[in-house]
Amino acid sequence: MAAERRLLGAELGFVGVLHTWGRRLQHHPHVHYIVPGGGLNFDGKKWVPARQRDWLLPVAKLAAVFRARMETALEGEAPGEHAGVPAATWRARWVVHCQPAGSGETAVRYLARYVARTAISDERVVSATDEAVTFRYTDSATGQRKTCTLAAAEFLRRYLRHVPVPGQHRVRHFGWLHPSATQRRMRVETLLQKPIIVAAPPRWHLQCPHCARFTLVRVGALPRQARAPPWCAVSA
Repeated sequence: MAAERRLLGAELGFVGVLHTWGRRLQHHPHVHYIVPGGGLNFDGKKWVPARQRDWLLPVAKLAAVFRARMETALEGEAPGEHAGVPAATWRARWVVHCQPAGSGETAVRYLARYVARTAISDERVVSATDEAVTFRYTDSATGQRKTCTLAAAEFLRRYLRHVPVPGQHRVRHFGWLHPSATQRRMRVETLLQKPIIVAAPPRWHLQCPHCARFTLVRVGALPRQARAPPWCAVSA
């Protein structure tokens, strides 16, 4: 859609984050995308900004295209499951939630929790026994804090359902933000005169964990089979 000249006429770069759980650990798979407000034109020489600050692409058309692509993919990969889906599903109005996110920093910080953490943190668990587990959650409808108690087996079933299968990634990069699109990303950085940080490393790993006075400096990499020596190089 972004390639259509009447809409944008450019290649997008975006990051997708898979989120599979709801607030009570129920199975609720969906994907969040962070999309810069513009794209790189097809000769790679110009940055094409969104025509409006709070609008990139028409949401209704996005939903219709997503529905059609989803049906085509399901029919091709799992025709038996596709046959079991009511025909009205492919005629109903689907939803793609799309809204401006300002500079994007808040959105990145919000989605980072899904990448660095699992479906539930220890802080939310109120009690856990061999028979049941009770944990806190926030009701999305009312915003109130509530508790949910599940049988231990049900808690484990819900929890393990959100463990990624081998080969599945929670984060994917597309377009000129893809790791293999280095030249296109550098072109965007040049046009915008601003570096694009795909993943900023935390600062804590640069300091000595004991005194926090020295900066750790990488001096090299050991072969995978070798054992690490009982020392590390530091410099003031």
